[in-house]
Amino acid sequence: MLAYVNGDLVPEEEATVSVFNAGLNFADGVFEGIRVYGGKVFKLDEHIDRLYASAATFEIDVGLAKNEFKAEILRWLSANDVDSDFHFRPIVTRADRFPPRMDPRFSNGPAVIVIIGGPVSPAGKGMKVVTSPIRRPAPSALPAHVKSLSYGPALLARLDAVRRGADESILLDELGLVAEASVANVFAVAAGALLTPKPRACLDGITRRAVIGLARDAGYTAVEVGLTPEALAEADEVFLTGTSAEVTPVLELDGRRVSGGEPGPVTRELSVAYRRLTEALGDPIPRA
Repeated sequence: MLAYVNGDLVPEEEATVSVFNAGLNFADGVFEGIRVYGGKVFKLDEHIDRLYASAATFEIDVGLAKNEFKAEILRWLSANDVDSDFHFRPIVTRADRFPPRMDPRFSNGPAVIVIIGGPVSPAGKGMKVVTSPIRRPAPSALPAHVKSLSYGPALLARLDAVRRGADESILLDELGLVAEASVANVFAVAAGALLTPKPRACLDGITRRAVIGLARDAGYTAVEVGLTPEALAEADEVFLTGTSAEVTPVLELDGRRVSGGEPGPVTRELSVAYRRLTEALGDPIPRA
């Protein structure tokens, strides 16, 4: 694979950033996770819009117009002859910080842009999930819409899940309501309706929005609510959504089997609908 570093395409084993990089030293950067299906990039414009919104919150000047950034992504994918089942991350950090002090006024130079990625398998058939003691940062501390490189709470929650023999964690917010999983959004199915946390303390995920739309198109009620842990525990079905997760059923939550330990009917239906959507939409990758 060739990595993208500030406009250059270099073998990934030779790709480098400075040890003074602001993202490395202070998590002073933002990113997106984007997926390729059947030679097309799914929801590329939406991901770029969110990347730029995240950068604007951190007052990072990306240095490229959105259409230029999009063209660079497609150029990189084309150079790597990417076709399908591929996940990649555009990363934008503030300029290198020298000396490495927190104050962004010590940054010198333009933003650093890196794009890396690799093949990925379709989402798994199910997960064992636990509720984490780690809380999602309050939106007053870190706005929920920002995909920041600062993943400390999510990492601690995932480490806790692994220690407890689980695959993923559910994080609550500062109010004690369900926020999100460490790297995915959360849905519950109760009495045939879809419930998902309001995007107050969770990312308003692009896959999340797509699944809400698919559910409503299929005739289901899909609502954003203040989802309590008790309501999640009593749900008929639970599933996670995300660029990597796609639509992944939760088969066990805090030691209790969900929907008999099998993907539930609503989860299965939406998983199929989402797969069809990914096959139908996307920006084609240019071919040399």
